[in-house]
Amino acid sequence: MVATFEIRRPALGDFDSCLECLNNYRLHPLQGTRSLDADFPEDAILTVRNRPALVDFSHRTLVAVRDGAVLGFCCWDWLDVTKGVAKTVLISVRPEARAWGVGDALQIARLSDIRATGAVEVHTWRDDPRVVNWYCKKFGYERLAQEPIHHTMHLFVCGDRSAWAIHRGHAAFSQLTHLRLSLAQPTSATSNRPLGN
Repeated sequence: MVATFEIRRPALGDFDSCLECLNNYRLHPLQGTRSLDADFPEDAILTVRNRPALVDFSHRTLVAVRDGAVLGFCCWDWLDVTKGVAKTVLISVRPEARAWGVGDALQIARLSDIRATGAVEVHTWRDDPRVVNWYCKKFGYERLAQEPIHHTMHLFVCGDRSAWAIHRGHAAFSQLTHLRLSLAQPTSATSNRPLGN
């Protein structure tokens, strides 16, 4: 099936829909009663070892939209702005849209967004070997190292709305693969490909 969709900056009304894209992402909300992390035990103790990740929908965030519905979103941040080193933060696509090329289009748009700032490289950490292979084969990333998984606290902000959550990583994996992509030369996957097709 070929589906058309638009890649754009998120609007204020996209906030809840973006969070719903994380339903299968082992995200544990820190307020409210609704849990996106169904297997999170009530007596669990989490240790967050790295700094909180800010996901501000007003910048460095992109959504894929079809007929007004958010199919997926991605975001990035600076790892070291003075050195021009960026990092990916999240990419999440609704399961029903994964066969439509939404993840590819979001990553292409994210790399274009990062490149436009003058960044020279981007780092990514992933736990699923299939996704690691996708980054390497499709976008030209190189593997740097294996690292223990660190739970990540996220603050999602959209206008005057916000939500805190902890991302616990994939249940089946205990290691993260640290990946790096040099942005000096565009890869074939990131050069002038039309988005949303």
